Parts: sequence; C-alpha cells; structure tokens
Amino acid sequence: MKKSMMFFALIFGVSSVAFSIEETWLSVGYQQAFFIDTYKDQGTAVETYTVSRGTNLSVYRFFTDNVGIFINSPLLLFPTSSWVLNDNGLSTIDLNDYAINSQTGLIAGVAFKTDLTDDFKAYFGIGFDYLFTSAVYPGSGNVSYFKTMHSLGLGTDAGVKVDLADKFFVRLGSTFTFDFARYTELETYNGVAVLNTASGWDKGFATLSAMPYISVGVNFFWTEDNGRFRLVTGKEK
Repeated sequence: MKKSMMFFALIFGVSSVAFSIEETWLSVGYQQAFFIDTYKDQGTAVETYTVSRGTNLSVYRFFTDNVGIFINSPLLLFPTSSWVLNDNGLSTIDLNDYAINSQTGLIAGVAFKTDLTDDFKAYFGIGFDYLFTSAVYPGSGNVSYFKTMHSLGLGTDAGVKVDLADKFFVRLGSTFTFDFARYTELETYNGVAVLNTASGWDKGFATLSAMPYISVGVNFFWTEDNGRFRLVTGKEK
C-alpha cells in the first residue's frame, strides 16, 4: 500500500511540471462502505457482506476546463458489521473477536467535470482500484492469526461539488468498485514466533462495493506572476 501511494504521488508530481494545471481540489470527509465478496473455500462458494465506516481523502487535478486526473482513497475504514453465506446458510461474523480489522486503499485514474453553474459542478472519475485489508484474530490457546488481503480491480468516483466560497467547498458522492483478483496472506503465531505461513490468489474471487461519502475541501488554482506559476487558494487568477 505504501509503495502504491508513493507511485501515484510521483505521478501527480510529474504531472504538475508536464502540464499546465488549471484547478486542484483537496478534500477529506466521512465515508461509509458496503462490500459483497465472493470466493471459493476448498471448492465451496462463499459470500461475505461487510459494512464499514471511516475517513476519505481525495485529490482532483484538472489540466483543462474539464479533464484531469484524480486519487480517491478510503483512507482508513473499520468494519462495523459482517455476515457470511455458505452451505450452512447466513450467519453473523462477530467482529469483537478481532484485535485489528481495517481497510485502506485508493482509486486513481482519469477525471472529468462539468460546470453546471459557477459554484455547482458534477464530476466523474474512472481508473485502477486497490484495497488492502488487515486483520488479527485469536485462535485456540495462545495461537493467533494475522491475515492480509490485497484486492485489485477497477473503480469509479462520481458526485457533485458545491463551492461555499472561493476557497472552500463540499462534495457529495460515491465510489463504486469491481475487484477481480485478491492475494491473501495468512500467518499463524504462538505469541513468540511464526508457526506457519500460507499465501496465494483466491479462487473464484470477485468483489463489488459502493462507498458513499461527504467531504469538505479547499480549492487551489495556478496563477502566472511575472512569468512564474504559483499556487493560490481560492479563485484568484
């Protein structure tokens, strides 16, 4: 996850030099996520349903009036309820059994916007999606398990942006993802050392998610001053 964030930060930095940036949005907010996972466990189809809550971070950069790039990250989500459906029927997963259970990720790609009015905009982004899930939970005796999952797929981000003033805005939107590959790693501990490790790509895997959010942010614009470009907040041009 850290390497992925560094890669996309580099892309954003290079784009600042390579293109003339017209407008940048930076926002943080609250996000609620709904996940439906399907996979096979020893040849048996399993579905899980998870509801998570947490924070969202987003950056949009536009190089023309309506085309740019974006990163939208469910910065840190915590599952609040979860269910599993298998041959034994639907049952609730007790999240209190987990010492750690969290999700983080990003969607990055091409962005588009439409100015409906001077202060009201619609936007849409589509690109690559990555989700990292980590969990620590106890077994029997002093045994515990550390599980990490890396999901890959495609994602979109869509919503509306309302400028409250030249500098500040509110965004209301949602991301939607379809992940088609997941790599899982599982380590078994006895409190002192690792007893066993297992890893591999999950068979029959697919995930659908919808993650609505509300966020507040700051508008940034590039302006030319004596032949040099400088970044300013608000609509000073």
